Amino acid sequence: MRTRAIGYIRFNTDSQSINKVSLDFQSDKIWAYANLNNFELVDIFCDGCKSGNTERDGLKQSLSMLDKSVASALIIYKLDCLSCSALDALKLIAKIESYSASLHSIVEKLDTQSALGKFFVNMTVSLTQLERDPISERTALAMSSKRRQGQHCGSPAYGYQMVNKKLIPHPSESHVVSLINTMKADGATLKMIADELNNQGISTKRNSKWQPTQVSRILASKRN
Repeated sequence: MRTRAIGYIRFNTDSQSINKVSLDFQSDKIWAYANLNNFELVDIFCDGCKSGNTERDGLKQSLSMLDKSVASALIIYKLDCLSCSALDALKLIAKIESYSASLHSIVEKLDTQSALGKFFVNMTVSLTQLERDPISERTALAMSSKRRQGQHCGSPAYGYQMVNKKLIPHPSESHVVSLINTMKADGATLKMIADELNNQGISTKRNSKWQPTQVSRILASKRN
C-alpha cells in the first residue's frame, strides 16, 4: 500500500528564494516527487502571497490532515515553504513528527523518516537561516528602492500585466478572475471551477490546464 501524502506550496513575499519559484512549478515538482517515490498524493494546499508567520490557512489545513491521520507525509518544494524563521521551521517539523508523519523537502533532498534524515533537516534549516539573513537585507533594500520609484516587484499575478513597469489589469484574464469569483460565490468547488475553465479552453498564465490549487490562489489573492 502506498503512503498517503499531502503537498504544501507557498508564494512568500518575504523570501527571495521562494519568490523566484511559481506555485505551478512547485505543484508540478510535488506531483512528480510523489509519483517517483510511490506516494499517494491526497491533496496540495496553497498559501498565496502570505507573510512568513505560521498562521496560514493552507499550512493549518495541511497539519490538520496529518493530525487526523488522513496522510502520514508532507511534501514541500523547499524548506523555506514552511517558514523563513529557523525557529518556526523547527517547531513545525517537531509538530509534524508529533503526528507520526514525515517531512519531505524536494530541493534539499531531505526527509525525516530516519534519524539521519532528521539530523540533516535540522542542520539545513539552521544553515539556511545564517545564509538568508544578509541576502534578505540586500533584497529588502532593492525592493524598497523599486517601490519608491513606483515599480512593481515580482511577476504579475493572474489578472494583471506589466506595462511600462506598471501593474495594470489584463483585459481577458480579469474576465476569468471575475468568472472564478462568481462561480465560487454560487457554491462551486475548486475542482468544479478548474474543470469549467478547462472545458472552456481557458489556460493559465503558463498556458497549462487549471488545477484546484491555482483556482484557490486566485481566490486567496482577492482576500489579500
